[in-house]
Amino acid sequence: MRALVFSEPHKMAIEELPQPVAADDQLLIRVRASGICGTDLHIFEGEYTAQYPLVPGHEFSGEVVETGPHCTRFKVGDRVAVEPNTPCNNCPECLRGQHHFCRNMVVPGVNRPGGMAEYAVVAERAAFDIGDLPWEEGALCEPLSCVVRSIERLDPQIGERVLVLGAGPIGLLMARLIRARGVTRIDFLERNPTRGRRVAEMRYGEVFGDLGAVPDRAYDSVADASGSSMLVSEAANRLTRSCGKVLAFGVPAMGRQLAIDHFRLFRDEISIIASYTSLKNSLQAIDLMRSGLIDVSDIVSHRIALSQVPTFIERMQAGDGDLRKVTVTDFAG
Repeated sequence: MRALVFSEPHKMAIEELPQPVAADDQLLIRVRASGICGTDLHIFEGEYTAQYPLVPGHEFSGEVVETGPHCTRFKVGDRVAVEPNTPCNNCPECLRGQHHFCRNMVVPGVNRPGGMAEYAVVAERAAFDIGDLPWEEGALCEPLSCVVRSIERLDPQIGERVLVLGAGPIGLLMARLIRARGVTRIDFLERNPTRGRRVAEMRYGEVFGDLGAVPDRAYDSVADASGSSMLVSEAANRLTRSCGKVLAFGVPAMGRQLAIDHFRLFRDEISIIASYTSLKNSLQAIDLMRSGLIDVSDIVSHRIALSQVPTFIERMQAGDGDLRKVTVTDFAG
């Protein structure tokens, strides 16, 4: 089968690999759509924990083509999305209900072969029925599930004013979930002009192209979709009101430090809330998409062939504002 392989940081190639086989409680999935995530860029650049050589891709959907002998929920032909974090259910963190901190986590696209290939094997408990959702929307189950948990943790309230840092796919999903909770004023900081113009047309609120233009102490909550340590620090130090909340969600490079005004944090009771991945939120994400409450039809901007991934990773690294979610839908090309 054809697959994209990160042999080591900064090296990738399309390779021919043996087709995997489903065993025990595993499903063999013919991948139909696989999204490129910002985390994939961090993995490519060696800025995230991963095991090389690696077939990346943790946002994917596809068709079940083989089931292991111990599978009970799915059959050949079923249409599924994958929740990549597969916990052991037996370590201290799992036993406390903190499955996303599992010490033995299996993660396709991070420490196991992922969805940037014609076929992938996952545990049955990592697969979720997407019904008639388009494949590329099914592949958005993973990022949306992560955003669902992050907004649950931030807990924005009706009548509050919220700022979202970054108007890429994650920032757009955040804004739509925040609006669904009754927040009507959602501003953006987006320094890429193309993305800024696009989100301004959506009329969520004001769009700032420069950090200096964002007003002081104006926001009840600030949600970071950029992964910029500087922006998270600025949100805590200047942008939030007293008792304001800052959501650290965008993925930073390992080792980055925040520069927080400790006295301001103490004096104004600022809360910094981190949200790492999802915690069994895939069913919520699929229901939100299937019901139409959260519209994701415009999130995917490019549908590409597997052979084009290196080019599009370069474009993402360069900050190409024409890109939203780039999704592989052709694995033969």
